[in-house]
Amino acid sequence: MLLPNISTLIKAFLYQLSRKWSGYKQDATLFYKYRNYNRTMKTRKKLKKYHKLPIAENQVLFMCFEAGKYACNPKCISEYLAEKYGSDLNIIWAFTDPEPFSHLREKGYKLVKYQSDEFYKAALTSKVFLYNMRIPGEIPFRKEQVVISTGHGGGAYKKLLLDTPNILDIDKKMIALSTNNTTIFVSSCKKYTKCVVRGAYAYDGEVLETGMPRNDDLVNKDYSKGENIREIFGIPKENKIIIYAPTYRKGTRTANDYNIDAEGIIEAAKKRFGGQWTFMYRMHYFIKTELSGVSNDYHVVDATHYPDMQDLIKAADILITDYSSCVWDFSLMDKPCFLYATDIDTYLEKQGFYTDVYDWHFPIGKTNRELMGLIENFNEEEYLKGIHKHHEEMGILESGHATRLIGDRIYKECTSRD
Repeated sequence: MLLPNISTLIKAFLYQLSRKWSGYKQDATLFYKYRNYNRTMKTRKKLKKYHKLPIAENQVLFMCFEAGKYACNPKCISEYLAEKYGSDLNIIWAFTDPEPFSHLREKGYKLVKYQSDEFYKAALTSKVFLYNMRIPGEIPFRKEQVVISTGHGGGAYKKLLLDTPNILDIDKKMIALSTNNTTIFVSSCKKYTKCVVRGAYAYDGEVLETGMPRNDDLVNKDYSKGENIREIFGIPKENKIIIYAPTYRKGTRTANDYNIDAEGIIEAAKKRFGGQWTFMYRMHYFIKTELSGVSNDYHVVDATHYPDMQDLIKAADILITDYSSCVWDFSLMDKPCFLYATDIDTYLEKQGFYTDVYDWHFPIGKTNRELMGLIENFNEEEYLKGIHKHHEEMGILESGHATRLIGDRIYKECTSRD
């Protein structure tokens, strides 16, 4: 009988060790999720003490990207309310760290620290609470309150929440808390209403099919708020801008992990469109953003920490992404958008899409060479025909008046007396 050699034994040992470690990680993840859920439920009970306080009928509380930013749909709506109804409303913003946003007090806003006693008191006494991402499940809102989810992505692309493959029961419980906490959802298209609101959230209540406030300027072809981007990032006035904004990938740590050839992309854009180009990239905040190895002959800019993606979109001439919903926003401007999808086959298998990615009508490149070829051979007429068809297939609802429609609805909720 032949005995296995040392190398084979080591490999077998490491394989069994990795399996055990994987099992331990899964058990630990499950433990922490159940622990967080139980803590959430205990906090809900404790916070009911604020139900004794009267609801401030003219008070509106805003929260954006888990209280980390002043941007997106909440920013558009709060500025509209402050400008049109400021003297009639008490506008509050929640931030994990209010200090960097202290200048907002000049707009008449009150700032509170997220998850502080002051925050919970404001949350449970405000007539309207508006958020765009992950409402805190621990807040036991009252029936008299209006809680609005504007979302932070248009269209209906990668599968989310309840539609995520292999979703755990504990995750379903947490999603249910968020759904039950919300009274109104905002939608950008009919497919988003069907797949995300009715499907991924399993919500059967009111939906405002107005489009997203942050896209009003794009629909109305008003790009003025992006005019100062060149000055902020030191981009020459004559340069056109490519923005690369991929979604987050587990396991990636640096911008270089995405394997994007900034120099080759710039050269391809020069060949097709002429002129000088700046390559701007905006990574997920988990990523160490420096894109190294680029020659000084090329103008490459890191815009990861710029707070409002919409300003960057308005300034850009080309967008490159993968499966991010920013393709929806950018396509409203009729400007070229390309998908750089190196892991598309794996992503289809593990995550999946509501709409087949090959039916989005955006050119898809799996490699840098393919992507550069798509840019060099870009056909504007064919492209525009494709994205307009995409908008129709999605059942586009972008009205160009979403900010006003939602803002006026909030004012009505705050001033109507039953």
